[in-house]
Amino acid sequence: MQAAIAQVVTPLAAMEAAPRVYSYTRFSTPEQAEGDSRRRQYDGVLRWLERKNIERTRDGLAPLALDERLTLNDLGVSAYRGANTGEDKGLGGFLTACRTGLIPSGSFLIVESLDRVSRMTPRRVSRLLDDIVDAGVIVATLSDGQEYDADRLDNDPTALLIALMVSWRAHEESKVKGQRLSAAWAEKRQRVRDGRDDKLTSKGPSWLQWTSEGWRELQPNADAVRRIFGLTLGGMGENKIAQTLNAEGIPVMGRGKMWHRSTIAKILRSPAVIGTLVPGRIDHSDGKRLRRLEQPIPEAFPAVISEADWMAVRALKDGKAPAVRGRGAKAPLTNVFAGLARCPECGSSMTRVNKGKGPKGGKPKLVCTKAKVGAASHAYRSVNLDEVQDKLLSNWRSLMVDVPAGSAGAGLDCDHQDLTGTIDATELELDEVRRAYERSPSHVLRVRRRALEAALASYRADLDEVEHQRAMADHGLVIARLEALAEAIEPEAHGSAEPVNVGQINAALRTLFERVTVDYRTGFLRFHWRQGGETAMMFAWVD
Repeated sequence: MQAAIAQVVTPLAAMEAAPRVYSYTRFSTPEQAEGDSRRRQYDGVLRWLERKNIERTRDGLAPLALDERLTLNDLGVSAYRGANTGEDKGLGGFLTACRTGLIPSGSFLIVESLDRVSRMTPRRVSRLLDDIVDAGVIVATLSDGQEYDADRLDNDPTALLIALMVSWRAHEESKVKGQRLSAAWAEKRQRVRDGRDDKLTSKGPSWLQWTSEGWRELQPNADAVRRIFGLTLGGMGENKIAQTLNAEGIPVMGRGKMWHRSTIAKILRSPAVIGTLVPGRIDHSDGKRLRRLEQPIPEAFPAVISEADWMAVRALKDGKAPAVRGRGAKAPLTNVFAGLARCPECGSSMTRVNKGKGPKGGKPKLVCTKAKVGAASHAYRSVNLDEVQDKLLSNWRSLMVDVPAGSAGAGLDCDHQDLTGTIDATELELDEVRRAYERSPSHVLRVRRRALEAALASYRADLDEVEHQRAMADHGLVIARLEALAEAIEPEAHGSAEPVNVGQINAALRTLFERVTVDYRTGFLRFHWRQGGETAMMFAWVD
């Protein structure tokens, strides 16, 4: 920002105090740069200067000169919300120079029309105009031949009225244009949601491209996405995945130079990989620029990841187990119950420990994390990890014998229906409050609007969580995840030459179970299904 101001201030500081002419050019869209807008505005300034100097010569005044050293351009910048008045913009830098006395008194600022300076509300335009004329600068508009200075605005009500009417027309024009554009985009989103259109825009995820035949995978990006999910389900962390892709020379998506953990995390959490589009809109309520997300649109893109794998990764990333850090962060996973094992007495997580080497040591154990640090009310107990892992790997088929239907489904359906109805009612009320506020702004309506917007965001977050829980409880997906567990435990039986991968088994277990209670008191493992219900498996005889 300071550098932008310096570009304006430095040439001004070297100028003599004689009045100068400054030209300000602005247009709001980049496409206009390829048209005639810039040349038209500049040619208009030259014609105005020629006529003005003829008048000054006739009146015995020195001619004015257009100062080419100070370029005042805001190209592709909207003036509807005052974006061109920021200190890093052309007009904003000029205003700073005016306030600091660097613009010679009697100078002219030439604009094609007052709406080039601002398309904000007339009240805010009036303040902006005051800032300029109070610095001794005269604003001249080419379209209507008006000249505004402090003396005329103070003594000629017609001039003030003209300025207010021009600014009002410009603001209303931009407002209507914005409303029409917003409505057009809302209709586009609805057409995609209803299946009437195949795309919202031609710009899609980095692994897809739009062609005349529809969406097609863009290689090698699509394969890179599948590789990232495969490595995650194999137990590899995000940092290690980024290092692996960089080491293998896998091309980076977008304009990045190398893979980063943040990129991997973004891909793993993007619903676009299963074909879901999450549309949004920009909300400028109360002068703040906020992105409002709308209901996801499934099957908007071709899926590059199966829903089972997506849910598996969601279960891994949304779980409450702490991430592995420190020296063990890059080590391969050696505990199939990592993040799942729970203490039967206090419910705390159980962690793997391996004390010493030799005939009496070196065997990994599962211990309660609270008891390990002396914070539990129960005694310190350890369970042989190899014993419980071997029992699971040899007896895992018993988990498939009687998969509980779960009690969450019906309740989640009711919750989904209630939330959907609440959201619809809140949206209707919010629309009414917004229309009422547009007709007659008031503090009460503004507060009510903010409260409704906050409530709506909360309801939508709750709905997203309910939909996630419904998907996790879906019986068809449970069967698919059981098949993934079977493939992870017995890869050779499913046509794979890959060795058994503990990390992949752990990932499959996390998609099926919320936790596994290692009950050393009874000798049973209690598997708590995500959809509700419990399955027990004996791992040791208890006297």
